[in-house]
Amino acid sequence: MVVKRIDKKTKLISLITLLVILVLAYVLLIVLNIGAINKYNSSILPSMYLEDLDLSDYSYKQARERIVYYNDNILTKVVKFKVNESEYEYPIRDIGLTIDVDKSLEQIKKYQESLSFNEKLMAMHGTTKKDFNFIYKSDIGKLTEAINALKVKVDRPAVNGHFETSGNVYYVKGVSGYNLNVNKSVEAISESINTEYHDGIVVDLVGDTIAASGNDSYLSIDTMTSSFVTDFMPNTYLRNINLNTALGYINGTVVEPGEIFSYCNKAGPFDKAGYVFYYEFVGNGVCQIATTTYNAALLGGLEIVKRYPHDKKSLYVAGGLDATVASYSSGWCVDMQFKNTYKYPIYIKAYSYNGEAHVEFWSNSNAKEGKTYSTSSEQIGRRGYRSYLHTYKDGKEIDVHEIATTWYLKD
Repeated sequence: MVVKRIDKKTKLISLITLLVILVLAYVLLIVLNIGAINKYNSSILPSMYLEDLDLSDYSYKQARERIVYYNDNILTKVVKFKVNESEYEYPIRDIGLTIDVDKSLEQIKKYQESLSFNEKLMAMHGTTKKDFNFIYKSDIGKLTEAINALKVKVDRPAVNGHFETSGNVYYVKGVSGYNLNVNKSVEAISESINTEYHDGIVVDLVGDTIAASGNDSYLSIDTMTSSFVTDFMPNTYLRNINLNTALGYINGTVVEPGEIFSYCNKAGPFDKAGYVFYYEFVGNGVCQIATTTYNAALLGGLEIVKRYPHDKKSLYVAGGLDATVASYSSGWCVDMQFKNTYKYPIYIKAYSYNGEAHVEFWSNSNAKEGKTYSTSSEQIGRRGYRSYLHTYKDGKEIDVHEIATTWYLKD
């Protein structure tokens, strides 16, 4: 029993001795390193970096001088601004950024002050790199100036969908516009730079998309489906004014599938702007354009809703294929109308050239389903005419039917 008590006492003494040795060793470690550690109250620990700038063992005063010395090189780093999927690159000096030296060093100082003695000791003898980012301050005036200059590059008006008609007729799809918001973009840049800046950072700028108007169904228009031409006398000055005015009113008209085109609604009434008196009538000459449009509709295989003949045969078209129009002060109108029976919209191109009135219908190449059309007329009696529409497919006539029987009142 005595031997066991001696063994326990011996172990206890050994343990106490070990603890004393460890404490003395730790105290000795502190004594030997206290001076070196205290040095870092005013200096920067080893392996401390401000981005690529090594500040190990520099005093804060020396670190400040080092940052200032390399300031120009640091400010060549870039920031990228993203606008509408495009990126624009600027050296940060060009947008009014400068290094906030005090705040950049203050973050290192605060970090070191937060370390325990052991952590500082490990940092003194360790090689693990500790990175900090520069903190920047911005000249809002210069930054705003730079973004205003960028706004000139990126802003664009909306381009609405429109038809190109100088040669063939085709529809150009609308393109949205863009308006860069300078104030909100400056705020976004300042926030990004202050919180997460690194070389080549991409900042999404703020702006508004300006919607373009248009109708993409018009993209289906790719073919002239029918046309008709009538001759006029170039030297009949007043009549030709009316003729060209009527062409101008119907030119550019789009007739949607199932829609009824009214000549009076588009070109009339025939005393509105552009028309002049000619003999005893207002708007004389407009009937020729109504007739030209009527025949273009027939050759397009379209449904004729309304058509009235003149009281005597016209010189510019075969008998029975004319169409007269008139408007009255009461609001009543003698009209020519057709219906778009295609599955596609129709664009009407109307113009005069070398003494000819042209009316063209443009739609989709499949609108007529492979069919083509022609007209004919035969005289019946002294003042009567019967007109016909012929339908062809694959080069063969597949149908012929009467359009109208016309009786003129005068020779």
